[in-house]
Amino acid sequence: MKALGLLLALPLAALAAPPAPLPGALDALVAARFKPELPGVAALVLKDGQPLLRKGYGMANVELGVPVRPEHVFRIGSTTKLFTVTAILLLADEGKLVLDAPVARYLADAPPQWSKVTLLHLLAHTSGIPNLSMDSGYWRTTARLDHQPEELVAPVRARPLDFEPGARFAYNNTGYNRLGLVIEKVSGQGYYDFIEARIARPLGLKHTAAGDDRQLIPGLVTGYQLGPKPAWILAGSNLYAAGGLVSTVDDLAAFMLALQAGQIVSPASVARMNAGHVLPNGEATGYGLGTWVRRVNGKRLVGHGGYIFNFYSQLEMDVDSGIVAVTLHNGDRFGGDNEELSKGLIAAVQEQAAGAAAK
Repeated sequence: MKALGLLLALPLAALAAPPAPLPGALDALVAARFKPELPGVAALVLKDGQPLLRKGYGMANVELGVPVRPEHVFRIGSTTKLFTVTAILLLADEGKLVLDAPVARYLADAPPQWSKVTLLHLLAHTSGIPNLSMDSGYWRTTARLDHQPEELVAPVRARPLDFEPGARFAYNNTGYNRLGLVIEKVSGQGYYDFIEARIARPLGLKHTAAGDDRQLIPGLVTGYQLGPKPAWILAGSNLYAAGGLVSTVDDLAAFMLALQAGQIVSPASVARMNAGHVLPNGEATGYGLGTWVRRVNGKRLVGHGGYIFNFYSQLEMDVDSGIVAVTLHNGDRFGGDNEELSKGLIAAVQEQAAGAAAK
């Protein structure tokens, strides 16, 4: 009875279990998804530029038993589109192109039916140009062979538009490959050379480069299908400006922080990139310019994910709270959906910050 009396006299706050330290909670959130012996993930979470989690989980190479390390290099697939749109906006800030201008102004070989297609339409996935990667059999046949950038667009040049430019949203890799050609034409440099010279090198991104499968890439992890089995074989030259880069969690976080701080393109261009596009009928697409736009706990999230070669990537920032989450996975969803994992990591940081502010 004496012990019970003492217990009842304690404040309720003293009886409540203290919240787990945030780094440990984030670690547990990721670790619960990935088995140590299977393909894994490199994860990085930052708040105000400071790391809360930087760790690898699972295997970088299953056959050799090599664990994932956070400094490992991954194919990032469509997260490449964030770099492509940044390059376009950089050239626009310099007055070398106009987003509302027709593509034909910069690429004279544009067919007549593309006369109303603008750079803005390509950036926002509203061009109506047919998407080559949606062709039946594309991934089984065409994508396994090496192609030049022009060849990634040429097969759809004679086709009619799928819809009037600007009228609908339809995610389109061919449109972003067309933007790569615009970057080359306007800058006089190859697409990957431009990314290296104007974005990667100035920011010190030492591991962000072309994912050329004909060259050795130091630190590159192995990709896997479900099983695990070897990754589906594709030719890296087919990915180009829509999905051809490799990178690390550190590089991607540094890129996102610099981008959102207006250190690469102007603040006005950043704001335009982050603004969700709205169609003429008033429908919100949930996509800005090269960025998916969503909300978690009322905060604005911007970023992009990617899937290619059995690699998943997710780069996202809560721009209201200064939280960045990067997850790079070398398998076919062995740890579930990267987008949901990213959302969970960001939400955990948001909620602990909100709890601390309420005290």
